[in-house]
Amino acid sequence: MGSLSQNLSIHNDPTIIKSTMPTKKRTKTRSRTLVAPTLLTVKNPKTLSPFVLEYSIHAGSNKFNRELLNVFSQIAEPDKCLIIPVFLKCQNDLVGIGERIDREKDEKLEDFVEWGKVICQKLRGLGYWADLTDPASGYPIFSDPGPSIYPDVQGAEQLLKYDIFNAGCCHILLHPKWGSKVYPGTLFTTANENCIKQVINESVLKFHLSLYDEDNDDFRN
Repeated sequence: MGSLSQNLSIHNDPTIIKSTMPTKKRTKTRSRTLVAPTLLTVKNPKTLSPFVLEYSIHAGSNKFNRELLNVFSQIAEPDKCLIIPVFLKCQNDLVGIGERIDREKDEKLEDFVEWGKVICQKLRGLGYWADLTDPASGYPIFSDPGPSIYPDVQGAEQLLKYDIFNAGCCHILLHPKWGSKVYPGTLFTTANENCIKQVINESVLKFHLSLYDEDNDDFRN
């Protein structure tokens, strides 16, 4: 039998520890923020109307991403899916009721869906899976729906820790800067965060280029 010092030297040898200890696969027990909330001015590609939004990019926990399988029946790699909460700045407090508020809700719904469709189509064109959910229904725009809907407000609460409060049967999100003057939506994709940022930034660049063209038209006229 070897001496105690010999046994200790064997167990303290890092090369032996590395080769004999079983490797353990790390699991994502918590969601992570990859890109912090970022403010942008973009435009509705259909109406060309400008609007202000905030977006961020997150890697969901294993549990969060598994639940996406119930929303998107065609997502092949849910563990690679990144979540992009989007918040459109509003003029009115959307907790209230009235024709003006209903009209702004409809406008923001169209702004988000039309802009989000362009972003997702560009990502899909690059070979990634990408989709968005309709904020009014919770169902996917491009994919066949699963048995569940995606709740934008509760998703934002989990990923960003934004506050919410219950108003009757509705859950209202409180944005840290805009309060309840905000319209939420969400994008989903297997693209990496750098690719997502590039595609989103291109939409901003196109908006500024269109403003430049309009200014030149005014100058020429």
